[in-house]
Amino acid sequence: MSESGTPFYLQPSRQSPVAILLILARLIRSLIGQFWPLLLLLLLRRRSANSSQFWVWVGIGITILSVIRSLLTYFRTRFYIHEDEFILEKGGFTRRRLSVPLDKIQTITFQQTFLHRLFNVVSVEMDTTGAKGSEISLTALDRDKATILRDYLLRWKKENVKVSPDQETEETQEPEIELLRLDLGALLRIGFSQNHLRSAGILFGLLASFAREIQPILGKSAYKYLEEEWGLTFNFFWTFALWIIVFFLLVSVIATLALTIVRFYNLRFVQTGEGFRLEAGLFTRREQAAYLPKIQFLRWSSNPLQRLWGMYNLRFYQAAGHQLRGKQTLQVPGCYPHQIATVQAAYYPEYDQVQWSWYPPHRLYFRQRLFILGLLPLAGLVVKTISDFNWFWLTIALLWLPVTAWWQWNLLLRKKYGLSEEGLWVKSGFFTQSQILLLWSNVQGLEIQQSLVEKRYEIADLTFYTASGEVEIESLPLSMVNSLRDYVLAKIEVGVEEVEKVEELRS
Repeated sequence: MSESGTPFYLQPSRQSPVAILLILARLIRSLIGQFWPLLLLLLLRRRSANSSQFWVWVGIGITILSVIRSLLTYFRTRFYIHEDEFILEKGGFTRRRLSVPLDKIQTITFQQTFLHRLFNVVSVEMDTTGAKGSEISLTALDRDKATILRDYLLRWKKENVKVSPDQETEETQEPEIELLRLDLGALLRIGFSQNHLRSAGILFGLLASFAREIQPILGKSAYKYLEEEWGLTFNFFWTFALWIIVFFLLVSVIATLALTIVRFYNLRFVQTGEGFRLEAGLFTRREQAAYLPKIQFLRWSSNPLQRLWGMYNLRFYQAAGHQLRGKQTLQVPGCYPHQIATVQAAYYPEYDQVQWSWYPPHRLYFRQRLFILGLLPLAGLVVKTISDFNWFWLTIALLWLPVTAWWQWNLLLRKKYGLSEEGLWVKSGFFTQSQILLLWSNVQGLEIQQSLVEKRYEIADLTFYTASGEVEIESLPLSMVNSLRDYVLAKIEVGVEEVEKVEELRS
């Protein structure tokens, strides 16, 4: 609040003075990133006294110019809200004025590096509809001011959001509720429960690719070279391969643990009156908000180890442009069933009270996947075994089809689609089991798909498109798919009509 009583965000305001230091640091980092080969060359080459003095003056000149530009950027950057638009005036040697309607602002994110935390300031990023990145960015703003600005923008969106009459309720300020805080033990469990086989497979693939790349240099395969030149035996290769796999698994586990701690250190997941907020990060602390009207659908999943510990990986899919979908997806690892239930109740309050009708996919779903993942690879294995007989390939060929059939059959049994008057609930997965909750009101478009085989059996797939991606249900009877499409389209049309009535009443 200024001396005149006008909130700071309603009049041209500057960032925190700390922004000068942060802008300067970012500029120097950018210069080093662009000219590091030249700097390395200057450090390694022999220099005369005159040459050294010249480069010292060059460095002083660049530093002075950087300081001047940082000061200009700070003093020429102002932000304020005017007539329902967020206006950002910025620039160093050139001036730029950006105006963004408040209803186009999708999400507001806070970030804190070590310097930000040292001075109790935050970097503010606002993602807007149609932009490829953060169109509005403030380098440093006092945390209290940033919180006030975010609360105002969220309150404005809540008061001006298009809702149906039965959704209009008296506004009440609800207290924040901390749902989850991750300690070191939880972070270690999350890190250990990641898919290390996939990471180890990527590393092993890089090693195999390197072996193929050096084949032209050696004039023969790496295996033949080591066998002929070094006299290594087949048993040695098997032992070596096992040790390599163990090594890559250990490297994968250590790397995943480190990345998990850096990304989710001191994670705090909070329920607010407008939705949810997530704070996490070791070196750069990131604070993201999930505003309830912007949440398109929820997804929570768990692998076998996570299910053993009763943990889930929760994701919020928020409305955003195509370029920002990945960025606007909030991930909350280490959630437990009661926390998932709290999020479900906030997103779809009646989810545990309505009648859900559950439908499995047609058995053609199993047959198609068995043909693609079972029979086609089996044909290749049979050809390989016949052309170059080996007990290893024979064992793989004999086990491939029954193991694949068991896997796909269990996948079919676990895949279910729950339908209610207001939404869709999808359960799927075998090793990694996942669930999706989608409200019909968030659907923006539908598409029916049929293959030639599906037409014969009169079944089809139905894809629901939202502002944050799509949700698909597969292999259901065509009559059911058509009825569901018509029902969802009618729900969308009714919702649009109610919104138009509300707008007429307000105007």
